[in-house]
Amino acid sequence: MKPDTHDREKQLAALEHNQRQAQARDYLQATKDQDFYTRLGLSGPEAEEAPGDAFVISVYCDHWTHQDREAGQASTYETELDHVTVDADALAQHVEQYGITETPCSHPDMSPEACFRSTFPPEDRAYFEQGVHKYYSLLIHEMNGRPPTSANYQQVADLICVRFDHRPERHEQEHEQEGPDLCL
Repeated sequence: MKPDTHDREKQLAALEHNQRQAQARDYLQATKDQDFYTRLGLSGPEAEEAPGDAFVISVYCDHWTHQDREAGQASTYETELDHVTVDADALAQHVEQYGITETPCSHPDMSPEACFRSTFPPEDRAYFEQGVHKYYSLLIHEMNGRPPTSANYQQVADLICVRFDHRPERHEQEHEQEGPDLCL
């Protein structure tokens, strides 16, 4: 019986030794992993959802009656949304709701805000009963807390599935002065 007990003790000792080595390897790997995530500024391996883009938008509506169309100017203007902060999903919903399908209203060099518009009036009650055509304009005042840049114009256009007829190229004003200031 003694040889069996001795073999069994050896097996238990070997098993405990292997378990301690596995624990040490796991601890060392966990320490290395944590150091890696710390260097990246993360708390751990779980995927942290990056915050999405935030847009400050306004939606305006121009009402055109038959007389307005003859005169060439809308008589009624309404603000549907005024400086509302939305995420990309809500922006896409508003674009669909208001029928925004056209490229920016003005060339990006001319306006500090991204502007898109509807092409066709919605066929609602006012359209059928009174002949009022409503056209919507979507203005993006800010994207992620800053005025939109050329890249933002393209990003928004891609997001809302609007194609540019021309590539937006804004020339950001430089604040550096060339030469002396003569306006003293």
